[in-house]
Amino acid sequence: MPHDRNYKDPRRLNRQARNLARQRVLAQQTPCGICGKPIDDSIKWPDPMSAEVDEIIPVSRGGSATDLRNLQKTHRCCNQLKSDKSLAWARQASQGKSALKPTAIPFKTSDW
Repeated sequence: MPHDRNYKDPRRLNRQARNLARQRVLAQQTPCGICGKPIDDSIKWPDPMSAEVDEIIPVSRGGSATDLRNLQKTHRCCNQLKSDKSLAWARQASQGKSALKPTAIPFKTSDW
């Protein structure tokens, strides 16, 4: 779709809202949302251990680039590992496991 002239990149449609959401996520003192290890905010980009904002459900798979519930603070290397794959897959891969398919996005089902 990015090659379509009418395609509008969701990350750029509301740049101000996206930047504000990213700033809020980066300001949090939380461990990496993928590997669970602490993030040292003094480490600057492009160091692999620098902080980045990950979209839990990638925009390319229908996730929001501005919804705080879809954003998490991660290490740059962890975010690159995850890429457009599922969070569950990335967590397993960061621990050296990879039983899930990269595109598997687990969901809960009801018992009825």
